Amino acid sequence: MTSGRRRKDERGQITAMLIIFAVCLLLAISAVTNIAGSYLRRQAATSLADGAALSASDAAAAGGVYGPPGAYVVIDQAAAASAVEAYLRQTGAHGTYPGLRAEIVVDDNTVVVYLSMPYALPVTLPGVQNTTTIHASGSAVMPIY
Repeated sequence: MTSGRRRKDERGQITAMLIIFAVCLLLAISAVTNIAGSYLRRQAATSLADGAALSASDAAAAGGVYGPPGAYVVIDQAAAASAVEAYLRQTGAHGTYPGLRAEIVVDDNTVVVYLSMPYALPVTLPGVQNTTTIHASGSAVMPIY
């Protein structure tokens, strides 16, 4: 009996495969969306940290720019911290990135600004944490010419 009919146990195989493929495709799309969003937020945080470090080195070194050529200006910790906070306030970073935290480290002539901020992922999935923390850093030195 070789008619054009399929055997009973083969029915629905294509449907099951299409459903599995659709689920995999949706998971891949959500992963790419979350990764791209996180990457863009990290790039913005890195740019913000670089700007804060440059602002800190400018403001904190204002009184000590004289010395031998080739040396570096010694940066004051308190002035650097104040300049970073002023920069973040001036750029509106705390409003744009709620939960933004800044840590300023000064090592004689180098200022390093570490930023961290929470980030809510654009696509949430059941069983997966929907927030992450973005970390970025920027540093600056001021040479004496």
